[in-house]
Amino acid sequence: MAAERADAAPRPEDQRQAERVARTDLVACGRDLLARGLLSQTSGNLSIRLGDEVFITPTSMEYDLIEPADIVVAGLDGVVHRGSRRPSSETPLHCLVYQTRPDISAIVHTHSPHATTLAVLGLPIPAVHYMIAVTGTTEIAVADYATYGTPELARNVRTAFAAPAKAALIANHGLVAGGSSLKEAASVAEAVETLAGLYYRALTVGKPVVLSDHQMAEVLAKYQAKDRQ
Repeated sequence: MAAERADAAPRPEDQRQAERVARTDLVACGRDLLARGLLSQTSGNLSIRLGDEVFITPTSMEYDLIEPADIVVAGLDGVVHRGSRRPSSETPLHCLVYQTRPDISAIVHTHSPHATTLAVLGLPIPAVHYMIAVTGTTEIAVADYATYGTPELARNVRTAFAAPAKAALIANHGLVAGGSSLKEAASVAEAVETLAGLYYRALTVGKPVVLSDHQMAEVLAKYQAKDRQ
């Protein structure tokens, strides 16, 4: 079991409340994504960053069994601070993204069917539908393959997950989505799965039409204006 750091200082009540909310949100989000078919069994992982700590789902535990107390807390270096469970094997990936993307405060990693199918094919997702604007980019890149849970995979994802993109596929693996909140990260993950399904089905019929840079610039401007409202 992961050991709690002995030198952990007492936390103010507002910080403890924020931690309780993070744990509750991770459990609820995991169950919701499981019900939506974006997560299955023990595959995938979710996290929230609070300051210099990462709250992340435990490894090898089914999402409908995870409780708030099962969430593990680690530093941005991946060292466990608090928790009785082992953290997700992809903790290095989450931590490295947080280290390099201050705009990202939550991450959802899934093996959802259509996104993973395109990842297996090594196909980036182009702008075949304007909803790709949700991801902050006009093409969702594919991170190079590496063994799961390794620093090499974390580095590959960091490269593909460059700002301002909020999503990337992982070759022969799955999808990583991020956002300023867990709700946004989950919404991005769901949008990418929908987009991947559209692209996959279009490829089976013919050559998909990709929106132009000019067309996407207009859409991105509308999305950004909505974010500022």
